[in-house]
Amino acid sequence: MSVNNTSKNIAYCGIKGAFAYIASTHLFPNDNLVSYPSFAKAYDSVENGECESAVLPIENSFAGDVNQVFDLMFHGKLHISRKHELRISQTLLGVKGSKISDIKTVVSHQQALDQCMEYIQKHGFSVQPASNTAVAANMVSEKDDKSIAAIASEESGKLYNLEVLETQINSNDQNTTRFLVFSKSEPPVPPQDSNTISIVMFTVKNIPGSLAKAVSAFGDSGYNMRSLKSHPVKNVPWQYYFYVEVEGSLMNERGTALLNSLEQVCIDVVSPGYYIDEQEA
Repeated sequence: MSVNNTSKNIAYCGIKGAFAYIASTHLFPNDNLVSYPSFAKAYDSVENGECESAVLPIENSFAGDVNQVFDLMFHGKLHISRKHELRISQTLLGVKGSKISDIKTVVSHQQALDQCMEYIQKHGFSVQPASNTAVAANMVSEKDDKSIAAIASEESGKLYNLEVLETQINSNDQNTTRFLVFSKSEPPVPPQDSNTISIVMFTVKNIPGSLAKAVSAFGDSGYNMRSLKSHPVKNVPWQYYFYVEVEGSLMNERGTALLNSLEQVCIDVVSPGYYIDEQEA
């Protein structure tokens, strides 16, 4: 990888051709993209100063949340600064000279397999999970076996010299993945007229009505909740943390009042940052 002194190092999970790599090129076209084998290692690279930011997926419109990234968001110390939505078009990729009728097994990341399960079942393919879609494409290229195909991006097919056997094999043609940019530095106060979406995460005390009071605090403070999700706290059976997206900035008196109200009924309250909803801007 060539590095120049004016570029920043940007972490992503996977290898060239992965959807995270594609999203990173859209967000940071002039910077150095650095590959890491896991979400945690990409996140850690920013915490320890190896990289300026990390581009990580948090949700797919078809397959749902990326739980590992939600856990990093809740337990880590990085700040969210940007969002990018990438339309996902999954492609069946085989070695040169192969045909769909040759394929017995498809290899891909589990979320990509889930996104294409109708197609997989229709053709009777067996599945083999991989750590990443581009890793799967590289694996198929190296095996050079006509009975094995990868599900990945067309870009991966070009990078790893694979044949495009069929495009847009995902079940939903509106398949989209949301990526967030995580950085060490706290983002600036957003402009007042921007479509700011702020994120709050919390765990509630084990007392009657604590969750209801926490949820009510948002409306009482004048915030409209756009999303409310729960995820299990690792290593603590039957305890959950909650993820909320609200319209508006928390970096003002109203936001301070909301966070103070939450701290009265919550064990942990985390505000990892915000993004500007560019679709509505």
